[in-house]
Amino acid sequence: MKVLFICRANVGRSQMAEAIFNKFSEGNLAVSAGLNPPKEWEGKLLSKTKYVASCMTEIGLDVNNKVSKKLTETMVSDADRIVVIGEKDNWPIFLKNSEKVTYWDIIDPDTGDIELHRAVRDQIKSMVKTLINEMN
Repeated sequence: MKVLFICRANVGRSQMAEAIFNKFSEGNLAVSAGLNPPKEWEGKLLSKTKYVASCMTEIGLDVNNKVSKKLTETMVSDADRIVVIGEKDNWPIFLKNSEKVTYWDIIDPDTGDIELHRAVRDQIKSMVKTLINEMN
């Protein structure tokens, strides 16, 4: 099964979810994308983030070489399940019309400190593990 995680910019929450899912799920694959990555982030390495890469390293996951990607219609059609994290506005029509979408209300830690990033990471980790258990 292929799971697509989506957040605003694909610099934090969806990348965390992808890495955590791929670590703990066997026989499944996660990918991630952003609804509206700012131009300064699209295609950039997560090693450039202030806290995302470091808080993921703390739990044994290296996302330094992951790159921010913009959501495409192909990504949506290729996914078996879609999780949109923390954004309810500005969804493209091809995402709005998908019956595969689940919504997780998780705040964007973008302007927060390392502690907020850790709290968001831990919340995502818990929700990803629940998703994996539901899929099994």
